[in-house]
Amino acid sequence: MEKKYNIILIILLTLFSCESYLEKNPDLGLSEDEVFSSFFSTRGYLDKVYNCINDFSFWKNQTANRAHVGQMSDEAANPYGFTQITNYINKGIWLNSAVSPETGWSTDDVGSNLGRVIPNAFLALRISNRIIEKVPTMSILSKSEKEELLGQAYFFRAWFYFEIIRRVGGMPIFDKVLSTSDNMDMERKTYWESHLWVIEQLDQAIELLPHEWLDSELGRPNKAAAYAVKEMAALYAASPLMCNPLDKIENNGYDVEKAKLAAQYAKECLEYVETNVPAHKMMPGGANYKYIFYHSPNFVSDESLWYINSAGAYRRQGAGGTPDIHIFWLTERTGGAGNYGQANVSISQNLIDKFQTINGYNAILTPTGWESNDPTFDPINPFDNRDPRFDAFILYPGEQYGNYANGSPNYVCTWEGGADVEPAVPPGSTVRTGYQVKKWLWPEAVKLDKPNHNDALLYYYNCVHIRTTQVWLDYAEAMNEAYGPTTVPAGYTYSSVDAINKVRARVGMPAVKIDLTTDATRFRNVIRDERAVELLLENHRWFDIRRWMIAESLFNMPSPIKGIRAIPSDATQLKPNPGNVFTYQLKDVPEELRVFERKHYWYPIPQEEANRYINFKQNPGW
Repeated sequence: MEKKYNIILIILLTLFSCESYLEKNPDLGLSEDEVFSSFFSTRGYLDKVYNCINDFSFWKNQTANRAHVGQMSDEAANPYGFTQITNYINKGIWLNSAVSPETGWSTDDVGSNLGRVIPNAFLALRISNRIIEKVPTMSILSKSEKEELLGQAYFFRAWFYFEIIRRVGGMPIFDKVLSTSDNMDMERKTYWESHLWVIEQLDQAIELLPHEWLDSELGRPNKAAAYAVKEMAALYAASPLMCNPLDKIENNGYDVEKAKLAAQYAKECLEYVETNVPAHKMMPGGANYKYIFYHSPNFVSDESLWYINSAGAYRRQGAGGTPDIHIFWLTERTGGAGNYGQANVSISQNLIDKFQTINGYNAILTPTGWESNDPTFDPINPFDNRDPRFDAFILYPGEQYGNYANGSPNYVCTWEGGADVEPAVPPGSTVRTGYQVKKWLWPEAVKLDKPNHNDALLYYYNCVHIRTTQVWLDYAEAMNEAYGPTTVPAGYTYSSVDAINKVRARVGMPAVKIDLTTDATRFRNVIRDERAVELLLENHRWFDIRRWMIAESLFNMPSPIKGIRAIPSDATQLKPNPGNVFTYQLKDVPEELRVFERKHYWYPIPQEEANRYINFKQNPGW
């Protein structure tokens, strides 16, 4: 029982000790001396950290089992009722829920993408610390080999520590391999103190990492990845939640001086990309925009800066491929027989309302229908002439997408009485909100009546943590909080408004209306909506609404997640008939609970650990 509850001691000492991971390593089969006897065996040990990277695009990630992290926020709904996110996270039951994804500290499956993110991060920290301790003393290594190993180790020490602190707040500095003789009752640092250590590690990584890796090494972090994590971490540190001391959770706004640093780091990242690796600039819009999210023949899209490497972390759909893509994005009807498809990510109307018309006006669904100030908006055809990202990301009721095996068209049957809503489909496969995801989906992946999917076109898709467009959005947010919407300080080229308009122009959207750029408070909402659209389901929204401290207001209602009710004039279960006209109403999705109190801004420390130690304090409210 002692081992069961002394979680931090297990993570930092016992489970991740030399005895477990070096002396008789189950993968390498080597002793510690043998591990550090050559470059390749040492790199093999370091490469264990890649299995610890959070792969939010994988349906089994953190043993979430068909639940996407977007379903913790207001991005999406999940009809599959047997997930820890549904039954614990979204009900606010976080304390001592050890096996839950995100908040859980269970060591089950640690060291794989099934493991929970916090224990995996501790394991990766220990491996990185061991590399940083041992490699400088290895005379058998060349200078370039040492730099290759140490650059990655410093990067991962920063990344995984950042993964911890953006969830639980400031932590002790884990800068060495702990032993049983070390004092475990460590005092937690403030978030800022912890953040400064992250920056130190990234500066070391930037010095050591290459501009690019050989194609055979794609997925290892390079200088661009380190610059990108640095600016992202700085934006977090300037945000309202992270500006709190350890014992309080209050919204006192951004820290302006920290926002200036975040803007500087984002500028440095963008300048680095422009000057040294211009192939990684924002990719073009138009017809090629969709290839940011699925692509061929390249393993990863050009604007990806930090992404998971190819060691078991990507899926290729097609001949001999796996059905992973179907489980998140397609219903069982369109994904294939059995559980090849479940449509476990249904985009919320909350997020749909953030997609403007092509003329830059809002279009909002109400209980009585669509409303917009755009004089060209047609409430009968509300999905026409919208932000082009809507067509790239969203499947809406009645949309034709993909074909049956005989070539006849398939429709998104999420209208009232359609085949993709209950009770016409198996429980757990219904599209609760009426919308499905197109962002990582291509029409040929819809293989009705062909459960093996063997003739689907081949595309790669992977888990991207930071891409160049995000850096522009980060820059815009930091600049707005530091200098306001339109100011361009000395040494800078773009204002906050310029950066947002650059992102919008890439997809064919007009510049933000002038009246929304007159003050930082008003433009802040523009930035946040732009971010919600561009980065939809890319593992940012959940962290954004927490660091901005707006989650309470988003979820402070009985049914916070909304959907669309599409009522046909003439449609069968499987297709709209000629002349069919839909009418639309906003609907509640009451099954989608979001219990979120002030204490939920920080994940809790397991209570047994908080009780065990004097200095290692629990987060407020838990």
